[in-house]
Amino acid sequence: MKKIALFAHDAGGAEILLELLKASLHAGDFSVFCLKDSPCFRLLRAKHLEEFCQEIHEDKKDIVTKLSSFHPDLILYATGWQNHLEYHFLEYARAHHIPSVAFLDHWTNYRERFGYPEINWQNNLPDFIAAHDKVSEAKAKKFELPNVVGIKNYALLAQLKNFKSREQSDTLLFLSEPTSKVALNSFGDAYFWGFNEKEVFKNILTCKEKFECQNLIIRLHPSDSAQTYQELDKNATFSDVSLEEDIARAKVIIGIDTVALYTAFLLGKKVLSYIPSNKRDCQVPLPKTNQLRSFENFKLSQLQTIQEKPENFGIDFALFLEKYLGL
Repeated sequence: MKKIALFAHDAGGAEILLELLKASLHAGDFSVFCLKDSPCFRLLRAKHLEEFCQEIHEDKKDIVTKLSSFHPDLILYATGWQNHLEYHFLEYARAHHIPSVAFLDHWTNYRERFGYPEINWQNNLPDFIAAHDKVSEAKAKKFELPNVVGIKNYALLAQLKNFKSREQSDTLLFLSEPTSKVALNSFGDAYFWGFNEKEVFKNILTCKEKFECQNLIIRLHPSDSAQTYQELDKNATFSDVSLEEDIARAKVIIGIDTVALYTAFLLGKKVLSYIPSNKRDCQVPLPKTNQLRSFENFKLSQLQTIQEKPENFGIDFALFLEKYLGL
C-alpha cells in the first residue's frame, strides 16, 4: 500500500484533508504531519484520528527527518495564511521525486497562497492543484495554476450527509473570522481591506433588530479572539457545540466569507455575507441578494435559500491516484 503524507495547519485545509483520509483508508497508508498547537492537531483529536498523527516542529530539519522516516510515495498539503511550512514538504517532494498536491479550501487568494507577487513565486507551486468545487476549479484555471484537478470535497459531503435537523431557535449565529490577522499576515496591513472583524460585529449589534432574532451567538474561529467581541458586548455569548448543531439551531447565519456560510446555505439556511468595504468582494458562491456591504436597506425577506441540491463534484481520491499518478 502506498504511503501518503498529509500536512495541514489551518482549520479549513485540515478539515478537507482529514475527511479525505477517513474516506480513503483503503487507498493508502496515511500519516498526518502537524504542529501540536495547530488547529489541525485539535481537529485530528476531535475526529479521533490520533493514530495517524506525526507531531512536527517548525524546524525544517525535524520535518525532513520525520518525512524520511515515513518514506512517502505522495505528499498532500493544505495552503494557509498562518505559516508556510508546506514549502518544506514541497521541497522534500521535489528532492525525492515524489508527486505533490496542494488542496484549496476557499475561493480567495489563489496565487497569494503560493507567494505571489514575490519574484519567482511559481517555484512554490506543486505538481497538482486540488479544487473543491466548480467555482474553485474555474478560478484556479483562470490563474493558470498547474494541473488543476477536481477531487471530491469529503469534508462537505460528510457535513451534508451527517446533518441532523433540530428544533430551530430564535437565534442569529455570527461566524467570526480573524480578518485583521489574515490581512496583516498576507499584506502587511491589518486594515488592508478597509474593515476589520470588530467593525463587522459592532454593525451587527447596531442593526440586530433587522434580523428578527432574539438571541445572538458567536461561533469563534479557531484563530480568533473572544476579547475582540467582549470589548463591544460584555455579555457576548459564544458557542460551545459543533458547527452542525449551530447551523441546525440558527434562524439566520451571518459572517464575512467563511466556508461555513456556504455549508449553511447548502443546508437550506438563511445566510448572509457582510463585508462593509468596497476593497473586498465576497468570494463565497452565495446569491447576490445574500451579499451585503451595508444594512441600510436590508430586509430579512430578501435572503434567498437554496432551491436544489448541489451537483456532485470531483473524482474519488482513489481514482485520482490511479488515473493521474498511476499509484
